[in-house]
Amino acid sequence: MKKTAVFTKTNIFKARINDIYLYIMGLLRKICILLLILVAFHSCRKPVSANWDVDVVFPVVKSSLNIKNFIGDSIFSADNTGLLSLNVTREITAIKLDSLLNLPDTSIVNSFTVPSPFGVALVPGQALTFFPSTELNFNISNGVALKKIDVRSGLLKVKLTNSLSQPLDLIYVIPSAKKNGLPFTIFETVPPLLPNHDTLFKTYDLSGYSLNMQGLSGNVYNTIVQAYTVTLNPGASSVTANYGDGANAYLTYSNIIPNYVEGYFGQQTITLPLDTARFDIFENFQASNFMLNNATLNFKILNEFGAEFNASLSNIKAINSINNNTVPLTNGLFSNININRATKSGNTIYPSSKTISVTSSNSNIVPFLSNLPNKISYQGSINVNPLGNLSGYNDFAFYNTGIRVFADVNIPLRFNASYFKLTSNSTVDFTNVKQLENVNSGNFVISALNSYPFRAQLQAYLINDQNQVIDSLFTPGNNFMEKGVVDAQNIVINATQTKLNVPVTKVRIENLKKTKTIKLVTYFIMPPNPPDIKLYENYSFDINIVAELNYNVNQN
Repeated sequence: MKKTAVFTKTNIFKARINDIYLYIMGLLRKICILLLILVAFHSCRKPVSANWDVDVVFPVVKSSLNIKNFIGDSIFSADNTGLLSLNVTREITAIKLDSLLNLPDTSIVNSFTVPSPFGVALVPGQALTFFPSTELNFNISNGVALKKIDVRSGLLKVKLTNSLSQPLDLIYVIPSAKKNGLPFTIFETVPPLLPNHDTLFKTYDLSGYSLNMQGLSGNVYNTIVQAYTVTLNPGASSVTANYGDGANAYLTYSNIIPNYVEGYFGQQTITLPLDTARFDIFENFQASNFMLNNATLNFKILNEFGAEFNASLSNIKAINSINNNTVPLTNGLFSNININRATKSGNTIYPSSKTISVTSSNSNIVPFLSNLPNKISYQGSINVNPLGNLSGYNDFAFYNTGIRVFADVNIPLRFNASYFKLTSNSTVDFTNVKQLENVNSGNFVISALNSYPFRAQLQAYLINDQNQVIDSLFTPGNNFMEKGVVDAQNIVINATQTKLNVPVTKVRIENLKKTKTIKLVTYFIMPPNPPDIKLYENYSFDINIVAELNYNVNQN
């Protein structure tokens, strides 16, 4: 599972209100630019000594923040009444090729020795003896029978010994392993049995080789063909090889990862132990008495393997780890899921798809998602080829493909709650903004025209490098943005304007210089016992930010 839209106004106001504070922080940098302009202006005059205070009204930004800002992200859509819906897709889990097939490390030992009890006189270039082609079988478990493997990565480790007093040449060929049309070949000169020269170790890369796994006859599986030639090195001296003299080869195939496999994947069961998947659409969003009006969760299963499967999933739960609340999904649709095989044309895969629609009519999906989960738990099992070898040894799989499970969430933005809360953190650094020292006092004035149907309470905390809160920006009691004027259905008919002040003092400036993180906390407060809140496409926040500062200009 080996994995950001946030719900409704969660994302809207988290992102947009963050922008307000980014503008405020950016204002301090704009002040620096203003000061540079003032300094440049005065530098053109005859040098004098001067010191005075200046009152500055500095416009920062004027912007309309609307849900339309996010439509390009394909997160929201509107119906014919303008009511918005949240549409998000998240991958929950994936079963990859390595879970389906495990190619074991395989070791073999071959001896190339003189079988005659009378010994053999060898001259340079003479073959030690004849070694016909043999088969090497990979013992793959679970009834898997492979006829082809394209190797993505893998190693052949070789240890060679020579008991003669003269060097031997070893040629090891795998006719059934080819790359660019040429078979895999090893040619090594094995040194004679002398101190420090009795063993030769080598490692060879098998990446890019295609293995025919059907042996000498072409009607077996999991089997490659190998051939050897051992001769006395042409530069060696003549030597007599006695009974048992010659070479030994120790070969180990290890860490083979396929890029493509074909054959029969057997009848096996893959267990999915209890696990959790991150579900981040409600990230940084907390609420009290929150309940959606409606929701749909479609589980889409994509099978990219060329094999049939049967699956069973259980213990599906919505976990909110912030408030330690868990809501199980009550739905019997996941106990017996049949998944068709994928097809392919060349290297192009055409996955099969299975969709299980979980709605308010067949489950408890509304309270499930109203729990605002940041995790989803699940467990189960997957049966491979439940009806046997229907493909006739033509199952297939590519590297990094598998069975993938997605959750498609559709939530109409209609809900009820007492309040909900957003938090976010922004990293800042004002240590090099020297002009802050020349600000005497002032305010950042935020004028907000709110056409959303709820009141917002804002606070931003200044946090130092010890992760300690050293100040806050808004004055309590003067940190509310009033909701728009609503009718009996809680639909906004007129926007409401609110002004907020962020005071700037010498103490706050000193705290700003110590600040490493600004934590923004926003409460959206619902009216008591309201009808369902609805969010429409035309709702917006119109923001105007002005700086009213007293600044000390000191020029010598």
